[in-house]
Amino acid sequence: MEIAAAIVIATLVGPFLIGWWIGHAAIAAAAWGALGLTVLIMQARVEDAEPEAFAWIVVSTMLSAGAAYYGGLRRERRRQEQLER
Repeated sequence: MEIAAAIVIATLVGPFLIGWWIGHAAIAAAAWGALGLTVLIMQARVEDAEPEAFAWIVVSTMLSAGAAYYGGLRRERRRQEQLER
């Protein structure tokens, strides 16, 4: 149970909060995409890398980038609503 909670926090909650902090959806998603690409490149350098690991890295990167994008988007919309008042 603790492992599942850690995975959810690291994959969804953390990127959402960082996206919120950055405040720009595209930049937040790009940051997580770059991080995922770095991990993917490092995994490719490992000689005995399992093919399944590549798929999980891609999936987790997409989920994290999506969460960061949504966090940044929510912050942008909230800021825009405040400016319209």
